[in-house]
Amino acid sequence: MSNVTRRALRVYAALNELKGRENDDVLDALIPFFEPILTVMDGKVFDPHVFSAGVRRLYRWRFTGDIAATFIPRLERRGILKKQARTAGGAIYTVHYSEKPVEASPALLAAFEKIIDEFEKFPPKVTDLLSYQKSRDELKDILIRFLVMMDAPGQGAFAPQLGDLEPGNAALEVIGALEEGGHPLEPNDRYMCARFVQHLMKKRPEFVPHLTRLSSIGLLAEVVEDFLKPTHVETKTDLTVILDAPIALDYLGCSGKALKDDIATIVSALKDVGASFIVLPASCVEMQHNLKSMLSLPPELRRGYTHNAMLRKEVGADFVRAVMNQPETALSSAGITVRQISLESHHYAHKYFTQEQFNDFFESITWGNNINAREHDATCATIVMRLREGRQSSDVFKTRYVLVTRNPAFVRHARNYCLQSRMITSLQEGPIVHARELATTAWLRTGLGASETIPRGHLIATCDRVLQVRPEVRNALAAQLAIVTPDRIEQLNLLMQDARSVQKLADETLNNESVVTADNAEHLLNVMREATAEELRKKHEAELQKLKEENAAAEEAYKAASRSDSERASSQLDRLTTEVALLQQRNANAEALASSQVRGVVASVNRRAKTIEIVVGGVLISLGLAGLWNVYSGALRDNPVWGAILLAFGAVGFVRVFFALLERPMPALATALNWYCRRTVSRQLSQLGLGDASGALTYKGGRIVQH
Repeated sequence: MSNVTRRALRVYAALNELKGRENDDVLDALIPFFEPILTVMDGKVFDPHVFSAGVRRLYRWRFTGDIAATFIPRLERRGILKKQARTAGGAIYTVHYSEKPVEASPALLAAFEKIIDEFEKFPPKVTDLLSYQKSRDELKDILIRFLVMMDAPGQGAFAPQLGDLEPGNAALEVIGALEEGGHPLEPNDRYMCARFVQHLMKKRPEFVPHLTRLSSIGLLAEVVEDFLKPTHVETKTDLTVILDAPIALDYLGCSGKALKDDIATIVSALKDVGASFIVLPASCVEMQHNLKSMLSLPPELRRGYTHNAMLRKEVGADFVRAVMNQPETALSSAGITVRQISLESHHYAHKYFTQEQFNDFFESITWGNNINAREHDATCATIVMRLREGRQSSDVFKTRYVLVTRNPAFVRHARNYCLQSRMITSLQEGPIVHARELATTAWLRTGLGASETIPRGHLIATCDRVLQVRPEVRNALAAQLAIVTPDRIEQLNLLMQDARSVQKLADETLNNESVVTADNAEHLLNVMREATAEELRKKHEAELQKLKEENAAAEEAYKAASRSDSERASSQLDRLTTEVALLQQRNANAEALASSQVRGVVASVNRRAKTIEIVVGGVLISLGLAGLWNVYSGALRDNPVWGAILLAFGAVGFVRVFFALLERPMPALATALNWYCRRTVSRQLSQLGLGDASGALTYKGGRIVQH
């Protein structure tokens, strides 16, 4: 077991000792990390700069002599430092490190060994393309470092910056006795650890508390980054936290469940002590731009957290478009206010970050290739400093305003610029903080009020970020397929729209594009296609197995009931038979009633049709008699009405001759009566709730025929 692993487990034990003891400083739990330095300094005068250099060598923390000096009271309280003399420059201490550190319990060690047992068996479940072979001790070290560091590029306690200069030659002998450590994990190791942690959280929940407690050490380490942040419990604050555009999208759920739960837990914990959360209009524009840029691309070329969340069906495309169109409305519905502040607002506060400083800061930004994104970051940093109105503090809860982001370069650059411009001192909080620092703040400063929810959520979110498929992997596979089998590019594009296929591609390559070659390109495409089929097969088999188990249980229950209570079963059968007979009789009566109602409606409509036919026949006979009378008397010869009647009959006669010459039937009164009967009977049956019965009727010769 490596020293890093051993010390991390000791910190775990120290955290367990502190749990529930309100008077202990939670930072005391970090002292086991300093054991190697205190050991080599034993018997020597305590020099904070030598001590800090040792910490940097071991862990790459940005640990300065000033930070080391703040640990003196803690070390003195533990009896590790003893005061020897007091001078004008301060007290002189010597190191007396002889205490036996708190060791991890046998139960924890046994649980950790079981976790490593699972880790040894895990790599073949992820990839059959790569040979991921590590010794047991290497797996222990890799997993501990991932959990403790929350290791991701450019983030975490193991940052590349070393703080102040290394000590002179007088201290090199002491520092030289320490191991070099703190190197970031290799990408393959980081991916495998994240995948394994994700696997344990789903399949082995009994190990989750151990993972969470180890990951909480990473949040403690955040406190000693750059400068020692306050750790006392806060009961009330007027802090306003401004969410950066990507963080706001996380909170709305556009980046997936893990990231939403992570930031939502932090927001809830800080709101409990009075913090408020807002978004700037510039960030709303940035949210729109980010979503629009993603949605405008073909599905196979999209990338980012939102696209991956859409693939996993954790967020719908309609919701994403709604957020894109109206981010202010979406944020308001989620309880986040959009504060209408711009660079033109609060003229009286411009002196705290002038227009010239804004221009200078904007020109100094080097990350990203989008001028709008750089302008957004410069705008946010400027507004935060203006809103503070010169009120700076080493305690983020007393700075009034701070912006939270996931961009570590933005955090460092904004802080360095404010330091160089003498807007803040080296011990004061910059205008921008990382989401990891916000998580630490919410965890520690609310009295661990969210218990282990925040470390657990932050660990899940970290794994989710590590496992996001990199577009470079897809591009590398597409490039190789274009050389080997160009006709299969379309298959790749379709598979990239399925979450299971995308995850399989990342697993097979450990999210490393350099693994993709012309030799394995077709294999990767095949396993992506099989991933979807395998998922569906497993789902079908699970459903089939469940159905078999339910059938077997029902059959067994039936047999048991038959054996134990056959008489009751027989009685129930008789009762059911009687009920069935009664239902059949009721059904027959209902059918008879319905049939009677149909017959009544049919008879009524037929009577109306007959009446209409008689009336029309009577009218025609009357017109014939009138015409015969006119022949002999000539009384109607100049009557215009009679002329119109004759003209109409002449037209009818012409049409009938025309149809006769074509040898085609001419529609007449019977056809009209058929239409009338069909319409009338359908309406009346519908009113009686018997609309389906009209389909069994036929219409002939102006009457309804019922079968």
